[in-house]
Amino acid sequence: MIKDKNKSLSFSLLTFAYNEEKLLKKQIEIWIEGLKKYSNDFEIILINDGSTDKTGIIANDLSKRHSELKVFHHKRNMGIGYAVKTAIQQAMKNIVFWNDIDSHFNIYDIGKIIPMLLDKETDIVVAFKHDNLKTKSKISWFKSRVNYYLIKTLFFPLFFDHSPILDFQFVQFYPRDFLLQGITIKSYSSFIPAECLIKARLLKLSIRQIQLHYHSRELHGHAKSGVNYKTILKSIQNIFHFWFEWFCFGGKKRAKIHWDMSSKGILPWQK
Repeated sequence: MIKDKNKSLSFSLLTFAYNEEKLLKKQIEIWIEGLKKYSNDFEIILINDGSTDKTGIIANDLSKRHSELKVFHHKRNMGIGYAVKTAIQQAMKNIVFWNDIDSHFNIYDIGKIIPMLLDKETDIVVAFKHDNLKTKSKISWFKSRVNYYLIKTLFFPLFFDHSPILDFQFVQFYPRDFLLQGITIKSYSSFIPAECLIKARLLKLSIRQIQLHYHSRELHGHAKSGVNYKTILKSIQNIFHFWFEWFCFGGKKRAKIHWDMSSKGILPWQK
């Protein structure tokens, strides 16, 4: 584990809250303390996704006391997909990742990620879950399995012919320029990480993977899961919509053209 603060990397942690007044303050302060151990340059982008409790008030108060925290409010609940897009647009640091407010990703595991990010042969780092069956509620596990095998079936050549991506839903570390300039995100659900990785594979970016522990809020009594059958159906609909657009309506070709126009085949974050 890297003990010294690393000045060559800066981090944007994106997170999203809907009626999280009980958990918000404690979690934000844990993240700030953890990130300070590894970086002198970081920010936390919090999207209050139309909360009806005191989440917005608490978030604003925290941002006044912690300059690293930037808060943005949706007037109504838009869902995870739109919250991710809002947060990405506000990110200013060179490495972007997102974490649920219940912190499935332990922020102190970033010490294991940094050496991989410093490798100039690595563009994106993907974490996959350890003990997946033991650390997820039944409905969360069901959603992740449905999404995984559906993506595996529909996008097999991109992910499973030589070096399989083992998890699309845990946590990934992306260069900011890739998310904001290299691609255009079309998805509107929890399919967003998979879309980003599909496009990264198409563009032949180097993806490294690491196994980490997944921390489930459902099994630790923090709150009920936000996963339900409605969100599962929305995600499935999004996957099929993207597949048709990608393979039948020129989406793959447009992604390549966009990449060539924005980066001309050179990764600007590694110059």
